[in-house]
Amino acid sequence: MTPRTRTTTPVDALTDALRERIAARVEDLRSSGRSLDLGDVDDLADRMVAAMPTVHPLDQPLGPFYDTAGLVAWLGISRQALFDRVRRGTVLACRTADGHLLYPSLQFGRNGAVRPGVVEAVGAFTRRGVDGWSVGAWLTTPTDVFEGHSAIDYLVVHRSSSTAVRRVAEAAAADAGTWAA
Repeated sequence: MTPRTRTTTPVDALTDALRERIAARVEDLRSSGRSLDLGDVDDLADRMVAAMPTVHPLDQPLGPFYDTAGLVAWLGISRQALFDRVRRGTVLACRTADGHLLYPSLQFGRNGAVRPGVVEAVGAFTRRGVDGWSVGAWLTTPTDVFEGHSAIDYLVVHRSSSTAVRRVAEAAAADAGTWAA
């Protein structure tokens, strides 16, 4: 790879980084006697952009959100697999008034996995029938339980340590039990 030149916007930086990586891949393939077949370039671009959260009017305080199509494309799974994760309480989904599901991006790490601690909290509330908006509010509301942080921020501050994950999971289980009573 060549040294990256100074760019003026994040879009320019991303475009430069992609250009470098694609050129390197083309060269690797060429040196092994192969060529790069990108297929439908617009489809590929759509799948790449799907990995980025969308803008939604309800972005604060939970957003930004992924929609179902974007999250399915980013994770490389079927809609059915995603809905199964929601049903099992391993992915947080918030249903809009018009019936669409939105997935707060705060729950995902860079690799698409649900952050440790979040999955336990979502599961605790889901098993008690608590709706996604309430779970999202619980995850993002500062509280003395987490030293003045929200559950999400507490996990980030403590780098999802096993102690922090356990503390969030225990607090979620206790609150879910109270809320469902």
